[in-house]
Formats: sequence, C-alpha cells, structure tokens
Amino acid sequence: MATKPQSELDTSGPLIKQLTQLLGADGVILDEGQRKLLSTDLSFRPSEIADIVIAPDTVDGLSHAVEAATKAGYAIVPRGGGMSYTSGYTPENQQSVLIDMKRMNKIIEVNTEDMYVTVETGCTWKELYEALAPSGVRTPYWGPLSGQYATIGGALSQNSLFHGSGIHGTVADSVIGLKVVLADGTVVTTGSGAHKNSNPFWRHFGPDITGLFTADTGAFGVKGVATLRLVTVQKETGYLSYRFDTLEQMLTAQARIARLGIASECYGFDPYYNAGFEKQGITFEEGLSKVGQIARKGGLKGLKNAAKVALGGKKILKNVDYSLHMTLDGHTERVAAEHVDIAAEICSEEGGSEMANSIPVVFRGAPFGGVRTILLGSEGEIWIPVHGFFPLSKAVPAAAATEKFLAERKDLMDQWGIKTSYLTCFAGAEFVIEPSFYWEDELGEFRLSLIEPEFAEKWKNIPANEARREVALKLRDELRDLFDELGGLHLQIGRYYRYTDIMNNEGLQKMVRGVKDLVDPDGKMNPGSLGLH
Repeated sequence: MATKPQSELDTSGPLIKQLTQLLGADGVILDEGQRKLLSTDLSFRPSEIADIVIAPDTVDGLSHAVEAATKAGYAIVPRGGGMSYTSGYTPENQQSVLIDMKRMNKIIEVNTEDMYVTVETGCTWKELYEALAPSGVRTPYWGPLSGQYATIGGALSQNSLFHGSGIHGTVADSVIGLKVVLADGTVVTTGSGAHKNSNPFWRHFGPDITGLFTADTGAFGVKGVATLRLVTVQKETGYLSYRFDTLEQMLTAQARIARLGIASECYGFDPYYNAGFEKQGITFEEGLSKVGQIARKGGLKGLKNAAKVALGGKKILKNVDYSLHMTLDGHTERVAAEHVDIAAEICSEEGGSEMANSIPVVFRGAPFGGVRTILLGSEGEIWIPVHGFFPLSKAVPAAAATEKFLAERKDLMDQWGIKTSYLTCFAGAEFVIEPSFYWEDELGEFRLSLIEPEFAEKWKNIPANEARREVALKLRDELRDLFDELGGLHLQIGRYYRYTDIMNNEGLQKMVRGVKDLVDPDGKMNPGSLGLH
C-alpha cells in the first residue's frame, strides 16, 4: 500500500483548488494519515492510497466534484461506512479521488401516506432507524449489525442483509428510487421520481433502472440519494432460541421456517461462534443494562423478556453445539405468538430443544451496538468472513461441503493457530452461509479506530504475523472458490468475488460491459469493482 506524502501533493494545483472552491475547505481532505485510513478496508488485499479525499454535503456539490475530478484524469472511488472486506472502495491507483459520503446524511422526506422515505446515502442505518421510530415506521430491510457505521449507500452498493431480511430480503429489495451521479457528473434519477409530475413512490416505472445501481459496489455511479419503501412497525415481537446437536438438524429447521416467511430474523451459530459470544458478553451481568432498556420499552412484556434472559443464566451458550435464534413479529400479540408456536414446533420436530432467548432479545433491543464483537474475535483476533448465497434446497449440502473443507484442513489451521466459525441465515427464500477465519495478527489503525478505546489500548501492540495471515487468506480464497463450484452467489462483490468471468452467458457479459461503457466510458468510476475497468 503506497501513499503520496502530503508534502508531495500540489495543494495549489488546479484540481485541488477547484474542489476546494466547490466543497469548501472542510470538504477536501489532504492529510496523509486520514487519506490512508479512509482508503483502507478490512480485506488485507493490496491497494493504493487516494491522492485526494473529498466529503461533499450536497448532490450538486458531489456532481460538480465528480465532473472536475474525472476531467482531470482521476478515478472516483465512493466510500460508505468502511465495513467492506472485499476491496469495495480501496483505490487501484494513487491518482484517485475517494469520496467520503458521511456528510451527506440528511433525511429529506418521510412520507407515511405513500409509505416511503428519501434520504441522502451517507446517513447511517442507526440514524435512519432512530429518526423513523417516532412515526411507527421503518424500512423493510432496516440495517446490518454494523449499522452504527454502515451507510445507506454502502449497503445498497454491497447488497447487505440482516435486520428484516428473513421476510423482506436484502436491501436491494427495499429501494424504490435513486439519484446517482455518473462519471461525467450527470445526475440520473430512477423510478417514478423521474416523472416530472409525480413523486418517488414506485420503482418499476418502465425498465428497472434502479436495479442497475444496486449491488454494483460503485462501479456504475455514486449513489447520492435513495428512496426506500416504508412498512408499519409491528407492535408485537416474539423471541425464540433453540439448540441442536447437528448442523443438519438446525439448517433443516431454518429452511422450513424460511419458506413460511414468519421470521424477521433467523440466524444460526456454530460451536465456535457460541463460545465466542459467551466470552464477549452475552451473559446476564454484562447484558443487564440492555435488558433494562428492553424491559422499560416493553412494559410487562418487556419485563417478561428480561426475566427470560435472567433465567437463562450466566453461560447460556456453554456446551451448545448449534444454536438458532429468531425474532417473529406480528401486528397483534396473537399473531406473533402463533408465529413463535409454529417455529417452535418445527424446531422440536427437527430435534432441537428450547433454550433461553437472550440472544435475539438483546440483538433486537440494541440492534446497532458497537462493532468490536462483529469485527474481531473475543481475544482481539483478526476476523475475515467469506460467504455463499444459495437456494434453500442447497443449505444442507453447502454447509456439509463447508464442514468437509474445514475438517480436511484442520491440521494446517491448528499448526498456524487459525480458528474458524460460521453464521447461517436467510434473506427471504435464499440461504446464506458465512464462514469466518480468525487468527492473531496486527490489527492496524483502521480496525483499532472502530473499537472502544480500552480494547484498542489492550490490543494495539499485537504483532504482525504475515506468514500466518498468508495461510489464512489462502484458505479463505479456496473456500470462496468452493462456493463458486457449488453454484453459490455473492453479495458485496467488490474486487474479491468473481462476477463477469464466472457467467456462462456471453450476452449478459456483453450487456454488463456495455452498461459500464455507457455510464463510464473512460473507466474512471471505481475501476476494478465487479471486475470491470
């Protein structure tokens, strides 16, 4: 990773001068340390440091800045909250202008009659969720676990899933219109918002142009504004957790529940994940403040949920092989209870036994906590995931192939001190398995900047171990390739997962490259993303 010192930048040059005039001094970042931090993701893949970082605060400023940068021969690299581990926003060359979108965080319109919200894409999911809560609405998909940092635009570029995905799918299924800045600065409005006499209430006014700009990791343009569908928040929520002896039992139950469309979230953990959560604070004592918040919000029902957490004891995940956790919403208590009963019956039929529902209660009660427990192992180990996106019929065989892969490499991983775990979940009728690799290695400034100061201080001196890292990253690549062989697809394609070169349809390849040539003829928009230049 190379960087041009600030002293070598021509700060009086025409482009920097023009960008400063367009965006103001606060909108242009030249500090070497900041440029390095913002050009880094979680992947350990080789990249460069952008010569210039800009932080626009309006679509108009964004449009003029992109036009100026590309005319000067610079590549454009849009960045959201920084949670990418697939080189989604890491520059391929130094002559790049990286766009930090976090100043574009305004909520423009909340329309509870036509049920949509229009928001600038630098807004985080936590900010949007909290702003909508008083109106009793939220977006169908309403954010990843990292929603304290993750932005609307970043999630749309990566096609994220988690909160609400069990019923409503990925974030791309929730967006109904966009304002996108193309490489030449042109602003394109998609959906019915482009109609001169209408509002952005509908996505499918003619061909689905909105879809072109979702899951593209910024390859086609910079998303400046998004309009998302709204749904009424269901007032009643049931929580359910089950333990299973085998992975096949858990996945069979999970797939059956997915087909019924009754669980807003339904996620499973393997033994390593279970032990890690136990170490990281899913205990009654450390969860007490969160449980108290849930109890206050929920009245007597909240107190009942808090009591269940307490009754779960201090070590609810101890000696649990596989655990499945669900939130099941309903507009009435009866509907939510019926959904819980249906899911419980399925889990029992597949050999599960009920356990304290602490995990889903805490996750739903504090949906956007800190990211340390997501981004690192319980002792500060590096965490990097890889995932496969499959039809429900392939859930069990894909997981069995994953377990076989890991078992065959157990001796190698033991030799190098590499641990693994996997999360399973679904988005509508699609199954996701996400194995993760953990190893002790230098965290680096970017990871340290994302965790609490006391843990950053504790782990900042963990030494680099490049040999171990090389082994871990090679294992990750091999598992990615296995998922490709099994027919798995991927979210968060970035520069890591294969896309155009894995298609068996030359016509589609030609079309995708043709779209790229149309919206970005000089290849200046996030070059390398989706394998396109």
